[in-house]
Amino acid sequence: MTNTIPNPFWQLPVAPQPPNDPTWWLLNGRVGWQAAELDKVAITNDRLGLLVVPGSGRLLNEPSGSFGGLVAPGNVAVAADQSIYLLDGQAGRLKRFDPCACHFLTVPCLGGIGSAPRQVQGPHGIGISTGNLFICDTGNQRLLVFSLYGFVLRSIWSPPASAELTNVWQPYAVAFDHRGHVYVSDPANGGIHRFHPTGRYEAFLSGFGDLSWITFDCRNQLYSISQGQSAATISDKKGKPLGAASRPEEVARNFPRLCFSVDARGDLNLSGLCTPLAGSGVFDSAGNPLASPPPDPTPVFNTSGTYWSEALDSQFYRCQWHRIVLRGELPRKTMVYISTHTSEILQPFDQIQSLPDSAWQTNLSVTPLSGEWEGLIFSGPGRYLWLRLQLSGNGSATPRVASIRLEFPRISLRRFLPAVFAEDPNGASFTDRFLSIFDTTLRSVERKIDNEACYFDPLSTPATPLVPGSVDFLTWLASWIGVSLDRQTPLQQRRLLVKEAGKLQSIRGTRFALWKQLLLFLGIEPKSVCCSDDAPKKVCVPKPLNCSPAPKKSCAWEPPALILENYQLRRWLFVGQGRLGDDAVLWGKRIVNRSQLSNNAQLGTTQLITTPDPFHDPFLVYSNKFTVFVPAWVGASDQKKRGLINLLEAEKPAHTQYQVEYVSARMRIGFQSMIGLDSVVARYPSGYKLGQELGKDSVLSGTPLQGGPSFSIGRNSRIGGGSKLD
Repeated sequence: MTNTIPNPFWQLPVAPQPPNDPTWWLLNGRVGWQAAELDKVAITNDRLGLLVVPGSGRLLNEPSGSFGGLVAPGNVAVAADQSIYLLDGQAGRLKRFDPCACHFLTVPCLGGIGSAPRQVQGPHGIGISTGNLFICDTGNQRLLVFSLYGFVLRSIWSPPASAELTNVWQPYAVAFDHRGHVYVSDPANGGIHRFHPTGRYEAFLSGFGDLSWITFDCRNQLYSISQGQSAATISDKKGKPLGAASRPEEVARNFPRLCFSVDARGDLNLSGLCTPLAGSGVFDSAGNPLASPPPDPTPVFNTSGTYWSEALDSQFYRCQWHRIVLRGELPRKTMVYISTHTSEILQPFDQIQSLPDSAWQTNLSVTPLSGEWEGLIFSGPGRYLWLRLQLSGNGSATPRVASIRLEFPRISLRRFLPAVFAEDPNGASFTDRFLSIFDTTLRSVERKIDNEACYFDPLSTPATPLVPGSVDFLTWLASWIGVSLDRQTPLQQRRLLVKEAGKLQSIRGTRFALWKQLLLFLGIEPKSVCCSDDAPKKVCVPKPLNCSPAPKKSCAWEPPALILENYQLRRWLFVGQGRLGDDAVLWGKRIVNRSQLSNNAQLGTTQLITTPDPFHDPFLVYSNKFTVFVPAWVGASDQKKRGLINLLEAEKPAHTQYQVEYVSARMRIGFQSMIGLDSVVARYPSGYKLGQELGKDSVLSGTPLQGGPSFSIGRNSRIGGGSKLD
C-alpha cells in the first residue's frame, strides 16, 4: 500500500481573479440609490431630481381632500366596479358618473337639504366600503350608511354616550383601513372615531387638532390634514405618529394610481373614461362640466443640488472601475455633472465630503438627454468608489435620473495585445480607452448570447421583426410546436397562446382544447378573472381559504361554455314515452328542405336522390357542426373578428363546420334565449333625450309635461295631433 503525500499547493487559497465579464453596481429606485446624503435633491417616483421650492406646485393639504391628486377628492368615492360617485353638498344630491353619456346622473338616494333621514345638511366626505355608501352629514351630526345596491338607508351611526366627547361630534371625512374599519374625522373634538364594519363603536383617536380630510395608503398608514399645518400627518391605524409629508411626490409610491386625474381645485378629468359629446370631459366638484379647467400651479425647482453615494465595494484589490451608464430624461437648460473618487480603504463619509475638487476624477457633463448615456471612469484603481452627481437647472425644469450602472472591473481587449502596450501607464490608459469603443460593440453581441434563454420563453421573446419583412421570434417559436399565430390577435394573447399550446397539444382538435384557446383569446382565463356571485366584477386571483390538502374553492365564478355542439339540439319523440310538446320534434322541410312532389318538385327538373336518405337526415343535419358564442364586442372590431375566424379555422377539426353567434346584452325568445350560452340579463337602458341618435333598445326619457299629452313607445304610442315626446 502506497502512502500519498498531499501537494502543499493544493492547500493554498484560490488566487482572486477578475471575472470574464464585468459586473456592476445598479442604483435605482427599486434596488436603492445607496445615497449617503441628498442636498436639495429628492427621490420622486423612484427618480433623482432637484427638490421643489417649498410652497410651489401641488401640496398634500389641498382643500379638496385629494392629497395632491393621489386619491379622489373627499366628496368623490370610487366603488369596486370602478363606478364613480360624487356628492353635491350645496344641492344635497348624490350623482353617479355615466361613461356612456359622459356626464353625471343624479341618484335617487338623497332628498336634498334638510334633517329628514334621507336629507343632508352641510355634508362633506363620502366613502364606499364592503358594499355600503357612507355620507358624512356634518350639519346633522350623523353618518348615513346606504346600501350601494338599491340605496337603502341601512343605518345612521354616531358615537355612543360612553365616548365622553367634549363637543358634539362633527363627521367631516371618512376613510377605511385594509380590514374595512371605518374612520371618521371629527374637527370639533380634534380626533378620529373608529367604527367596526358592523357599526360597533371601537375607539376615539385624539391629538389631531382641527383636522379635516383623512385617507389610508397601501401600507395601511393614516394620513390626516389639520388646519394651520403645511404638511400632512402620517400615523398608524391606532393614531401613533409616524412622520409627516408636504408634497404628493414624497409619498406617491404608497398610493395606487387613480383611473382619472384630479387638479388642485378638485376638478375631475374623466375624458379618458368616455368620449365626450361636447366639452373637455372635465367636471367641477359639483359634477358640472367645465369647458376649460384652470391650470395647476407650476412647481419651482432649486437651481442646483448634489447627490453623494455611499462607499460602493467592488471586493477586488486595486479594482479599475470601468464605466458609468446613466438613464433618464434631462430637459433643456438642465445638466448632470458626474464625479468619482476611489480608494483602497474605506473612509468615513465626512472625510469624503471634505475632499477638494482636485481629488475627484471622471468629471463628465451630461447635457439634455432622453434615454441612455455612458462614459468611462477616469479614477485610479481602488476597491471602493464614491459617486457624486451635481444636478443643475434653471428653476422651471429638473433632470430626472432613472438609474445608474457602475461597471467594474475594466476587462480591456488590451490583454490580447503584446505586453509592450501596457508598459507605459499613460499609454496603457489610452489603449484601454481606445479599445473600449470596440469592446462595447462586442459585449452587446455577447450579452445577447448570454440572454439566449429569453428568446425561448414566449413571455419574453421579441415580438417585432429584427429586419423589416422577416418573421419575429414569437411567430418563429410558435412554428416549432405547430401553432400558427395571427397578427390580428393582440400581442399579450399571442404570447399566452404559445405558452399554453404545449398543454393542449395532446388534446388538440377536441372541444376542450378549442374552449381553452377561446378563453385565452377573449381574455377570460379563469386564473386571471374571478368574481363571486354577489360582488362587483373585478380582477383577482383565487386563493384557498385554508391550508388543508383539499382547499375549499374560494371563487364561485366559472368561465362560460362558449361552444355548443349542435347534436345536443336533437329532440326525439320516443314511442311509448314521448308526448307532443315534450321533447317531440317532427322533421320535414324546415330541417333539410328536400323536394316534395306535392309542394316544390318540378317534373323534368327535380331529381330524387336517395343518398343521404331521409332516414339519416335528422342525424346528419346536426352532425359535425358546432356553434361558438362570443361577446358582441368581438364582432364590432374587424381585427378581433378576423382573429377569431383565423383561430377557428386553424384549430377546428377539418371535417366540422362552425357558426359564430355574437351575444348582446339581451334575451329574445326564439333568437337569443339559451341559458348559459347567449342569454344576458342586463340593466334597463338609460334614457335618451332629443338630439341623441336612437338605436336598438333606445328608451326616451325626460320630464313629462304637466297636464299635457304624452306617449310611451310600445305602450300608448300614437303619432297624431297633440303627441309629444317625454
